[in-house]
Amino acid sequence: MNNQELTDFLKECGVCQICQLRYLKARGSEYQDMKESFEKLNVKLTIPDDNEVLSKKSRPNPCSTCLGLFSEEFQQEIIDKITCCNIDQFDCQQIGIALSMPMLLQIRQLSMWFALMKKFGSKIDEERSPDVPLKEAAKLILNPIICKKLNKTYNSEGILINVFLDHPDEENDVAKLLKVNESVFSMKNAKGKKQLITRAYMEKMFIPSKLSADTFAKQFEVPCPIPNSYLILKEVTLAGPCVFVAGRYRKLSRKLSHSPWVLQGKRVMEDSIQEIIIRNIAKHFGVEEGKIIFSSSGREDVDVRCLGQGRPFVLEIPNSKRMTLPKTLAHDIELEIEKSASISVKNLQMVLRDDLVHIKTGEEKKKKFYRAMCVIEQPITVEVLKKLDLPNGFDIEQITPIRVLHRRPLLSRPRTIYSTKAWVDEQNPKILIIDIISQAGTYIKELVHGDFGRTSPSFASIIGQPIDIIALDVVGIDLDWPANVDNSKLDENEVNGNGLAS
Repeated sequence: MNNQELTDFLKECGVCQICQLRYLKARGSEYQDMKESFEKLNVKLTIPDDNEVLSKKSRPNPCSTCLGLFSEEFQQEIIDKITCCNIDQFDCQQIGIALSMPMLLQIRQLSMWFALMKKFGSKIDEERSPDVPLKEAAKLILNPIICKKLNKTYNSEGILINVFLDHPDEENDVAKLLKVNESVFSMKNAKGKKQLITRAYMEKMFIPSKLSADTFAKQFEVPCPIPNSYLILKEVTLAGPCVFVAGRYRKLSRKLSHSPWVLQGKRVMEDSIQEIIIRNIAKHFGVEEGKIIFSSSGREDVDVRCLGQGRPFVLEIPNSKRMTLPKTLAHDIELEIEKSASISVKNLQMVLRDDLVHIKTGEEKKKKFYRAMCVIEQPITVEVLKKLDLPNGFDIEQITPIRVLHRRPLLSRPRTIYSTKAWVDEQNPKILIIDIISQAGTYIKELVHGDFGRTSPSFASIIGQPIDIIALDVVGIDLDWPANVDNSKLDENEVNGNGLAS
């Protein structure tokens, strides 16, 4: 079987030239100049006579295998549909394209596979498809054309264009496919549930090595007949890119929860760190507040402040209308958040998806710096201060505290206390100020009072008397992310009016 024999047979079966190249395993730019590609493959194209040209004034039958997917007319229909979706609403020059194709196309590919085996025998592999798959070919052929027409570049992280295709014969042919399945395969999967025929299942099970040509031919023609109906462009939808905005927040209030606090269907507190940050950012990205995912490197209790450089956080913003965050806008957002008087934010900036690993790493492996105000029953002695002056630290075991048992599993967690330093408050000899450096994930309140022996050792057991905590501040988090950015100072390209790329 040479290339000429193959293309002649494909043409007899009603296969278009682009799909002929698919069966010749064409790649990349080979689809751009088809005449040159066929010449390189030693294939002579038949030049249509005058009568054939005249007959093409009426719409010809679609290709037997792609059903008109690669026709110029259908390409233009897709372009027009995308334009109608108002793609300019997205401040993004990159697009990705996802095609949802009817299973009828897979059935026709399989029919042609059987036809080629019948025609050319053992020269056609029964395990590997003889053509470049339609979805792969679509990426090579349609994507460059659509990008050029829309003046965009291709990037799967950009605006996602979902193209949904259908065909009038889809329902009828899938019903036939179920009959083939019943006669060959068990209708139950490994878990005993009814096996539904999906595209992935068909690609795996409906191949000549697992399905005889005779069984397939009982339901479908081989080769597939020349169709009368083209693919239907059912719907085109657009989804903006998923972008990520990071920063560091300082919590200034002792009456603010980390996330919305709802108890038995009722809000306990009116606001939260998560909500304050999201509502001041969402509107600038054209996204509903409820669609944004908020993550931070740990969290504080309601009555604990977070000071110092603040706690790193990141927002995952799907279907975003913008891809950049100019420093001027970032600074305006920081000022708006500060008006809450409950939190402040700095270092607001766009980050990459890969950067999110820093948030998870910081949850357990980084050091946290705390300052605790504690009280004991008797005036503090030098001996107490010496016992709590532990520059080399110590290890503890913490059983899940009683106060969080309703939302945390009952576990015993080893934690490292890297150092502690204590001194007496100037105003009250019963008040201790203790600086603590600990492993992330340590329950500091329980480290102080012991939680009825559930944390061991604790400050209470170390000094040999009861001690309680009055107030607690996070004063530092050993996570050098995101980068320090002073949004009040413009970069040179912003001063020149060029904006700031993320």
